[in-house]
Amino acid sequence: MNNLQSIGPTLVLARDLKLVGNDARALRRGLVAGHQARLLRGVYVSAEVWNTADDDARYLMRITAAVLTRKSYAVVSHLSAARIWGLPIFGRWPSDVHLTALGGRTRESKNGIRWHHEVLSEGDVVEIDGMLVTSRLRTMVDLARTTSFASAVASLDSGLCQKFTSDNGMPDSDISTEELSDAIRRLGSRRGCRPAKIAADFADGASGSAGESVSRAHIFLSGMPAPRLQVVYARVDGGKDIVDFTWDKRHHVRSLPLLGEFDGKMKYTRGRYMNGRTIEEVVWDEKVRQDRLCAPGRAMVRWLWGEASRPAELRALLIEAGLKPER
Repeated sequence: MNNLQSIGPTLVLARDLKLVGNDARALRRGLVAGHQARLLRGVYVSAEVWNTADDDARYLMRITAAVLTRKSYAVVSHLSAARIWGLPIFGRWPSDVHLTALGGRTRESKNGIRWHHEVLSEGDVVEIDGMLVTSRLRTMVDLARTTSFASAVASLDSGLCQKFTSDNGMPDSDISTEELSDAIRRLGSRRGCRPAKIAADFADGASGSAGESVSRAHIFLSGMPAPRLQVVYARVDGGKDIVDFTWDKRHHVRSLPLLGEFDGKMKYTRGRYMNGRTIEEVVWDEKVRQDRLCAPGRAMVRWLWGEASRPAELRALLIEAGLKPER
């Protein structure tokens, strides 16, 4: 359920039941009995739908519930706008829905709603599936200002990639690093702009996934040299292998080029990565690829989310592979 319009009908609003003469207390009884799950005050979804939904789908339902229950216009922003656009973050989605108030009104954050009071220009707001959402550029700026360095890098790397397509399949125009930096600069000395500038300078649209972006951020934070991204290696059969990270031989204790690969779970579970292959076939193909890349005169290291998410562990792994720290 990646489209907001497809989620709306699965939600039940207590106020709607009252309008047609039904008793909304049945929803509360269903909640107690375990047949319903409550997303926000007055908004329910069947327990079956909720229990089978993943973290992404659950947060999207919460966002939809928040918008459906607003009595005045508000803009989905910050982490919630990231979910709408399909921009990744580092970590789980929050429990609160992030909204920016319009009209200069100050609102108290409560009942699952986190209110922001920002000045938004006309170009900062777009409509997606009938909802007002901060533009992709403004969302990236807000994430850079308010999230950790690693999470901001993951979001910005994804937002800077060419031919970006939102989570509902809507294509959006390319955003350059210069546009991102200019948008942050226009905010002047507002809170969070200094770390946002650092994250924007570091961001790179060539990163291949959120896991690679988090890895790259933690490589930097742990004092290891910066790798080159998506380096192409020719194969004898005329094909090519693209490697996530490559360090030049001057960074290796044995003067060897070091190739680095982040292995995410999606590679072994998602259909678009498997191309009709079984998990066993994917694992075998990865082994053949690694043997091919580990030609004489090259070193290689691989890691999973566990190491990628912890800078100290990733640093230790890279040092064990022969990478020389910069500091």
